[in-house]
Amino acid sequence: MAIPGQRFELDLDANDFTVKPLSEHDHFSSPVSMIKDLQEHDSESPPPPPVFRSTKSGFPEHKSRFNASSFKQRQEGARARIPPTAASRLEPSDRAITHQVAKKYGVDFDSQQKADIEEENKRRIAEMSSEDIEEARAELMKTLNPAFLERLLKRANIDEDSSNQNSWPEDAENVLQGHPAHENVISDPPVQKPDQTSSGPTVHFPAPPRLQSEYVPLDTNDPSFLSELKSHYFPEISHDPQSLSWLQDPTDTEEQESLYNPERDSFPPSALRFGFNGRLIPPKESLDIDVKQGLHHHGDAPSSAGYTIPELSLLARSSLPNQRCVAYQVLGRILYRIGRGDFGARGSDLQEALWYTIEHEKPLEVMMSEANRQSGHASAKAYATEALWLWRQGGGGDRGVLKPGQNLAK
Repeated sequence: MAIPGQRFELDLDANDFTVKPLSEHDHFSSPVSMIKDLQEHDSESPPPPPVFRSTKSGFPEHKSRFNASSFKQRQEGARARIPPTAASRLEPSDRAITHQVAKKYGVDFDSQQKADIEEENKRRIAEMSSEDIEEARAELMKTLNPAFLERLLKRANIDEDSSNQNSWPEDAENVLQGHPAHENVISDPPVQKPDQTSSGPTVHFPAPPRLQSEYVPLDTNDPSFLSELKSHYFPEISHDPQSLSWLQDPTDTEEQESLYNPERDSFPPSALRFGFNGRLIPPKESLDIDVKQGLHHHGDAPSSAGYTIPELSLLARSSLPNQRCVAYQVLGRILYRIGRGDFGARGSDLQEALWYTIEHEKPLEVMMSEANRQSGHASAKAYATEALWLWRQGGGGDRGVLKPGQNLAK
């Protein structure tokens, strides 16, 4: 058995893994014994820091290469293999020579070339017969673009007009040379008498402001307030009395004829009014609700608060996104309450009447179209999706939309 701390060799080829202790001589003669442990020595003074050259910019200067890069060597080798050309400098082009000669001798070669081409074209046209001209014209009409031909014809007309305007009249030359011009008698055109039955001016010009003392305070309780409002502030503008009828309170006759009058014995389902939370508003309560609640509008019954299903369906088709958002939100809550059974059990008269109104006005199809749009108003799309979700959550997913071939129940 080897002594603890003594080096030994283990023979792995032997059957019993014989342990062979190493002597001190073998320890120093082995190449492994040449490796010793690292020992740290204290230095007398720390090494000095590296010294860099000071530059103007404060950054180290770029070290230039002594040897060119391989890419540059390949480029120079390829350039050296190109045989030298006969002409060491570029010859001037014909256009440059023409420009230099024209500048030196005052000759416009472009104008001269255009004149030669024009004379040659005229000579060719003069030699052609009328049949040849028509044939060439038909060939041009077939080959050229019609829009391009139209632009050419317009340009030709413009050139003819300018040539006619620039031509100097013979009478003007005679006058300049002292000869009298031809006397041309020009008769004055007949004077037309103004039509006595002509209509008045249709253009409205702003009138000067009136004095402050001329304005008299108007009484809002006066029955003629609306007519006086127009005549007092806008006397020059034409006025339609029916245009301000929506500002007037409904008369007693109109209230009696209203479909949501509390004195009626029965109400059609299309006249039932709902609040923003989807709750049904009774007829008597709709007359007592304050206008500050925002449920009054200029519909079929201005005095009654609330929205009917036809009115909400009409707002759902509005081009204004805010009106569509309000309609989708209220319709979704109404559909949820109908499906949940707030207006009667399934199959009751009131519930069936409301489903009939919804299927007739088709607001669900409008909301489906809004929810499936790829672009548009994001809030309107979100409210439409929420309304459809409430419709399915309420249990009315099988009612409200007519299936293909299905008719409205009577």
